[in-house]
Amino acid sequence: MIRLIATDMDGTFLDSKKEFDKSFFHLFKKIKEKEIAFVIASGNQFYHLYNQFQPISDDIYFIAENGAYISKGREELYSYSMDLEFVDRIIEILEQFPQIMPVIGGVKRSYILNRYKKYEDEIKRHYDNFMFVDNYKDIQDQILKFSIHDPLQNVGKYVSKIEKYLPEDLKIMTSGNEWMDIQHHTIHKGFGIKFLQDQLNISFEECAAFGDQMNDYELLKNVGYPYAMDNAVSNIKNIACEIVLSNDEQGVQRKIKEIIEENI
Repeated sequence: MIRLIATDMDGTFLDSKKEFDKSFFHLFKKIKEKEIAFVIASGNQFYHLYNQFQPISDDIYFIAENGAYISKGREELYSYSMDLEFVDRIIEILEQFPQIMPVIGGVKRSYILNRYKKYEDEIKRHYDNFMFVDNYKDIQDQILKFSIHDPLQNVGKYVSKIEKYLPEDLKIMTSGNEWMDIQHHTIHKGFGIKFLQDQLNISFEECAAFGDQMNDYELLKNVGYPYAMDNAVSNIKNIACEIVLSNDEQGVQRKIKEIIEENI
C-alpha cells in the first residue's frame, strides 16, 4: 500500500508553461481521504512552492531547496545551515564567473546582487521572497544553498570549471540547461524523503516518487516505486519502475489517480 507520494515540480508536475492542471485540487481530496502524505520535492524556494498550492498548502509536505528545507505547510521540520567557510569559498569561486547569476538561498528569503537586477523577471519566476543586496556581506540569514542561473542556457559548461575549486564536501547538481545548485553532498531530495519516512513512520516500500532530472536521482532511489517522466533524462529512466506520460500530458496526476484506485 502506498502511504506517501512525492513529486518534483519543474519538468515533472508542472507542464512546459510552469503550470499544473487545477483539477489536482479535487484529486488532492482523494489523496487525503486515503491518508496518503503528499510531498513536493523541489530545488525551488519554499515560499514559491507554498504559494503555488494555496489553499491546500498547509496539508502538504515540502522538501524545498533540494532537501535543505523541509516543512509541513508553514511548519519548519528541518533546515540545513551551511558553514560560513563554505559560503565564503563559494562566493570567492563564483566571482570568477560574473556572466552567471548566483542566488543565495536563505531561510528568511533568497539574495541576489544588485548587478543582476536586469534578470528580475527570471528571478520572479522562481522566487516569491527575495532581496537585492549590494554585497554578500549584507546578508544576515541562515544559508541553505547556492543556485546559479545561466542566462545563455548552457549552465553545464560551468560545472567542471567550478567543481575543481570546491571543497570536497560540496557538490553541484544541475536542473535542466539554465540552473545548477551548490550544496553539501549529504543534502539532497533523498535525504529529505528519508527524513519524512522516519518522521511519519512510513517504509521505503510504501513510498512513490516522480522525477525527470538528475537532482531527482536520490529521491527516486529512496522509494519503492520510482516513476520517471517520458521527458526525463536517460539516467532517471534507467532507475524507474515505470515511465509515465510526460509533464505536458499530466503524467503525474494520471498515475496518482491509478495509485489511488489500486490503493486498497
